[in-house]
Amino acid sequence: MSYLSKINRENNPVIESKRNKLRYAAWIKLPIPYLTFLPGLFVSRLGDSLYSFAVPWISYQLTHSSIVLSSMFAVSVLPVVLFGSIVGVIVDVFDRRKLMLATDAVRAVLVALVPLLEQVGQLHLWHLYVIAFLLAVLSLMFDVANIASVPALAGKELTRANASSQFINQLTDMIGPAIAGVVVAALGGYRALWLDAISFGATWMAVYRLPYLGGGQSSFKLSRIFADMKDGLRWLVKDRLNLALSLQAMVGNFGYSAAFSVLMYYLLSELHLNAHQSSINYSIIGFGGLLGSLLIVPLEKVFKKGVLISVLLTIGAIGFLIPTYNHFWLAPGIAFAIVGICNVGWNTLVQSMRQMTVPPEMLGRVLGFSRVISRLAMPIGAAIAGLLTVNSSPVIIFVIAAVAKLVEVVIAVLSPIRRM
Repeated sequence: MSYLSKINRENNPVIESKRNKLRYAAWIKLPIPYLTFLPGLFVSRLGDSLYSFAVPWISYQLTHSSIVLSSMFAVSVLPVVLFGSIVGVIVDVFDRRKLMLATDAVRAVLVALVPLLEQVGQLHLWHLYVIAFLLAVLSLMFDVANIASVPALAGKELTRANASSQFINQLTDMIGPAIAGVVVAALGGYRALWLDAISFGATWMAVYRLPYLGGGQSSFKLSRIFADMKDGLRWLVKDRLNLALSLQAMVGNFGYSAAFSVLMYYLLSELHLNAHQSSINYSIIGFGGLLGSLLIVPLEKVFKKGVLISVLLTIGAIGFLIPTYNHFWLAPGIAFAIVGICNVGWNTLVQSMRQMTVPPEMLGRVLGFSRVISRLAMPIGAAIAGLLTVNSSPVIIFVIAAVAKLVEVVIAVLSPIRRM
């Protein structure tokens, strides 16, 4: 932790007053307020898993086009690049708890629009693009506010708290697709989205019960927004560690978004799997991430973060290569599960480092800009993947993703990450 960050954190009366009131559940060393938030997050993330499975399925059934599937994925991440810096300012200026409540309510309405429009016979492909775009903006706002709230909500147990959140995310990624496969087969992709819309209510209630989470200390002024954005970018650029982590994530996200955007197309068009088999592959991927969230806390106690990050990325590169030579129907799920273990471990370590090293009053802006940098290549990766698979096999995309992981390793070795 830098000296400036340490002084800012220790002298922040809001953070300190909230931290002093935290009560810990000794059996897992996490504050009780954070524990009460996790069940609501679980239900909502489970609904998100239904959406993540149902929308590509709906898109494929409508068009049978790999370009549509990859472009849908690109549209869902493009808002991060366009609005990440502005969202960061909003998270720092507005009350984070109220912001999370508002975004959850609007997201529920947007998801419900898809089955509603289909039911009245007015759903068109462009509706899916618009809704995916708006959902991405609101999800970005919720996620940045959520991460920025962890220091006030979890106190000193940052890595453990982030690992718990990752555990919830990966658990739902594991069981969500299996449930989605059954639901889509029984009810259809459109009706499955009603469940996602309802699930936002669980997170809304969980957030509603939380105490003050930070933000809202100054009024929002349009005349100040660019100055605030500049402050966040300046801090990120000057901090070599956080900048290196963002650049590393940008390269890795290019590869992962390319590979993941064609995964459903690969399962359906080349392996000729049905909905149930496809959902099992997605569930295995979720299990890999779940395993990563469980392993990272004990691994962090044994290995230096810099060494651990390089090893995780190398293993991830090997994982991406499995589908290139093994065409067993579960091979994609196993491959992406290995990558998931490594990605979740990396994400947990990086989130904790950012929360420790970035001043609390700057956390939203720095997180926003770091997401802009790290997500910058995701739409490009997804678009390139869609174009390449028109005249070739998606397997070549998995090779590209593996190479991207190795580039991440090089960045880790040549930057301050190695001294973590």
